[in-house]
Amino acid sequence: MRFLLYPFSLIYGLAVLVRNLLYQFTVFSKTSFPLPIIGVGNLRVGGTGKTPMTELILRSVSNKFQTGVLSRGYGRKTSGFLLATSSTNTEDIGDEPSQMMKKFPIVSFAVDENRVSGVKNLIRLNDDLELIVLDDVFQHKAISPGLMILLTAYGDLYIHDHIMPAGMLREHRSNAGHADIIVVTKCPNEISAFEQRSIVQDLNSKTHQKVFFACEEYGLPKAITKTKTKYDSKSNVILLTGIASSERLKMWLSYTKSILEHLDFPDHHWFTEKDLDKVKILQERHDAIVVTTEKDAQRLQTILQNERFANLPIFSLPIEMAIMGEGRNQFNECINEFIRSY
Repeated sequence: MRFLLYPFSLIYGLAVLVRNLLYQFTVFSKTSFPLPIIGVGNLRVGGTGKTPMTELILRSVSNKFQTGVLSRGYGRKTSGFLLATSSTNTEDIGDEPSQMMKKFPIVSFAVDENRVSGVKNLIRLNDDLELIVLDDVFQHKAISPGLMILLTAYGDLYIHDHIMPAGMLREHRSNAGHADIIVVTKCPNEISAFEQRSIVQDLNSKTHQKVFFACEEYGLPKAITKTKTKYDSKSNVILLTGIASSERLKMWLSYTKSILEHLDFPDHHWFTEKDLDKVKILQERHDAIVVTTEKDAQRLQTILQNERFANLPIFSLPIEMAIMGEGRNQFNECINEFIRSY
């Protein structure tokens, strides 16, 4: 199948190359701004951990600088620029900005498909902004972040992939050279120093680039309904997800729980009452608890207001990204040094 799709990848890749060259030779203009802007993105379609990376940055800087975050708001039911407020719901801004907004109430969150106009509006409405983080911006050449962080998932490194539709890359892997920092995400905790060096060598990073490794850390699941059931009281689990990749989550859960059923929906799936009816039937049949992700929990909020589901034992599992080893301090210093340069 990949062989048959390869000609289409050549056409798509050529179109992306021409577009990038037009920006490179200033036929299309690029916009920069007089305050530090950190871009987070990837080459590959699918989950590499952009939202956990954005949260990691916010944990480091949001208490020191007036920070704003601009996202596309993928899957939202609105369009154009929207500045989030305390009354903004998930349908307005999308699941990922909604998730981050609850964790970082002092940060200004906005969504816009057009990153340039989005930043302009964010600055216009927030005179005190000292820093902006752009979520999922690597392919948006019209804007020029001062610091670009490129993510690639362990086991799905971009160097082993192909351009769509034969592969999952949105542009050629050589464009990774435009990043300032490369982070290999979703690494196993036991990854050795030898394997890290081998991956760095395979990535063939440029002299100006720093490479870091990151793993996922799971927090204590929290009930998102009125249930009186405790998470540790039952060993059987119904897993409910609508994310790009759930393999590592399933692996982590299986260490302590028995996953009887996995209702696996497409990424950013808007759950319906029919979906929850199925969850309810399975939960009662197995006398189990239901586990979902923080991201999925945002899209469940409205439906869970229905009394039929109000007491379902549904638990949201927090996931954070952590830079591994000595790289943690070095990564934070890279961020702080970049901000100080302004």
